[in-house]
Amino acid sequence: MRHLGKIKRVPFIIWYTRHHLVHLTIGLIYAWILRELWGEFSLKYILIALIGSEIIDADHMVYFFLYGRHDHYSREVKRFLREGRISSCIKFMSDNHKYNTSLATHNVYVLGFFVLFALISFALDWKVRLAFFGAIALHLLYDIYDDWWALGYINENWKHLRRNKAAPPVVSEID
Repeated sequence: MRHLGKIKRVPFIIWYTRHHLVHLTIGLIYAWILRELWGEFSLKYILIALIGSEIIDADHMVYFFLYGRHDHYSREVKRFLREGRISSCIKFMSDNHKYNTSLATHNVYVLGFFVLFALISFALDWKVRLAFFGAIALHLLYDIYDDWWALGYINENWKHLRRNKAAPPVVSEID
């Protein structure tokens, strides 16, 4: 019966990680579009597009442990991890990630660089780079759309290259 409790957590984890599942789905769709464009199927391009669709969010971890480590949001995430409360951490991040407006890579300038890199890669027929940079650009575009959809406006972090102080999040407890 002990294992039944772990199985009951699967729908919870899927629900609270749906944002990343959307990113991966966009990466797969992008890889399919590239397959149609190039007329060839390659698992390499699929894998590169999937990695590209998630890699930019590594900035969250860099933020938690390096340049934003003293922020309230980062302290809460690290507290949940230290206490082994993974479910609480996942729910907290899902509920409050829109208030973390201090990420260095989530702005229109970084988006512009990746769009430019993708266009150059397309022009020079660099397929792996196009799969990677295009997936990152699509990730950032979806995040902008998701801000607009969830908040009704585009978060201020998209408009600034500098890192803004994150608003204190609401603490989510589920354990």
